[in-house]
Amino acid sequence: MWMHKITTDRVFQFLFFFLCVFYIIFYMPYGFEDTDTGYIFGSSWNIYNGQIPHRDFIYTRPAIPAFFHTLFLFVSETYAYILDRGFFYIQIFLYSFLGAKLLCEKFIITSKSTLYFLAILGAVFSIHNYPPMAWNTVDGVFFSMIGIYLLLQNKVTVLPLFIGSLCITLGMLSKQSFYFMPLFIFIYFLVLKEWKRLLFFSVFGVVSALLYFAFKYSNDSLTPFLEQTFQRTSTSALIDAGVKAYYLALKFNIIYLMVMVMAVWIASKFIRKVYTYALINLIIAVLITVFYIQNSGSWSAVPYIFQLMLVIAFLYSVYKLKEDKNYLLLMLLLALSWSASISNGYRTPIHFSLPLVFALYVMFFNPVEKQITTRIASLVLGLYLVAFYIGYQTIYRDSNRKELTYAMGDIFPQLHFIKSDKATYNKYAELKQLAIAHPNFTVIPSVTHAHYLTKTINPIGTDWPLDVEINNEAEQLVQQLAEKNAYVFLEKKKFSQEEIEGYTILGIIKENWVLTETGHYFDVYISK
Repeated sequence: MWMHKITTDRVFQFLFFFLCVFYIIFYMPYGFEDTDTGYIFGSSWNIYNGQIPHRDFIYTRPAIPAFFHTLFLFVSETYAYILDRGFFYIQIFLYSFLGAKLLCEKFIITSKSTLYFLAILGAVFSIHNYPPMAWNTVDGVFFSMIGIYLLLQNKVTVLPLFIGSLCITLGMLSKQSFYFMPLFIFIYFLVLKEWKRLLFFSVFGVVSALLYFAFKYSNDSLTPFLEQTFQRTSTSALIDAGVKAYYLALKFNIIYLMVMVMAVWIASKFIRKVYTYALINLIIAVLITVFYIQNSGSWSAVPYIFQLMLVIAFLYSVYKLKEDKNYLLLMLLLALSWSASISNGYRTPIHFSLPLVFALYVMFFNPVEKQITTRIASLVLGLYLVAFYIGYQTIYRDSNRKELTYAMGDIFPQLHFIKSDKATYNKYAELKQLAIAHPNFTVIPSVTHAHYLTKTINPIGTDWPLDVEINNEAEQLVQQLAEKNAYVFLEKKKFSQEEIEGYTILGIIKENWVLTETGHYFDVYISK
């Protein structure tokens, strides 16, 4: 029995690392689109070439992710992008493991196989069908989870508390939605009367934040940082993404939710909890699969499921808090999931799914008395691996995987191993020729990898001049382009009315600049 337990623990531990490598090898190379997957990395390229966010180019978020991903460029300009894409999976597997380890320690779950099972499940959920990319939401969770893990170590020692506080600051400065995390952690220590941790966290956190503000002040970017980021941050956006989205999830799905809860309750009366747990995971996996099939290519395929999971997990934690104070930690990690869900785009806590899957686990298993069986754990993992495999058949804003057969490295060495479709391949081949002829250029409305790939400098800094990303400063950017005698490569594609309204710069260029060259994928403009 003892030997069997050791073998099972090693199998799940091996599976955790194997799946991380598997995702990097078999999922990372596929897909290459013009907007999200290069937005942060394009800003990192600017920083690598001496520009400062907010001072030298408009940047509507705190800039820690842009600075952070610059590290890969110092390792290798040529392979920085491919390394960064692989690191995306490492980040998610790591913060899922840290979250699982912390919760298992607090809830006295001693089984390593259970720990790794939950960590794998959290990572697979969180990866979803995302394209691998530098992303401020993932960075925010990554730094915050490392920080929480270090802050909550059993021994109260200075160095882990300092590094943990620093990481919380880095997470906070990854995206505005993580501004809440220092407050949540402060409340956590306050409620538990952890006065020493509270003191160190408060002092080190303030010092870390002041150091960043001092850095911004020293390079004349503090004032534009405050102006650009707080213009983007609004109470209405917080309410819409952080409150209203969850209310609507309940409103539109209340009947389905009640039916599901009733079915699970009835099932628990007639079958063992372990099988009820398997049943509810089967239902969720089927729903995810159905959404993927019906919404092929949509990034917002399954937000409601996870919004509802967070609400249920939070309410359950509040209910259990009286008998076990460790549920306060689960609530803290759920708060991190909630913070990651506050977005103008994909408003779902799936970005950090570990506390959701952990809450579902403890609803059905007494951590001390009963552990999940190897057979059920394997079944549940298999269900979700299949569901998300189906989701990954169509990469976000890209073609089906069977069409992603063109080696982008044949055009740009920085894209070795990256596979995309024929149209994208031809588009970037044309971009390369245009950049050789006109190296002083920008692309409108969005080819966010353009300057990294062509090793040029964007004359306006920002690679995605969507009105909300430039705080409606389109006229100012057009003036900068004219002053620098820059060429504009305007993408030739059909724009929806919503896109046209969101890109004021697009209309200004088309109406007021001179068309000098026409290609298959780009028209070239110069100012009059």
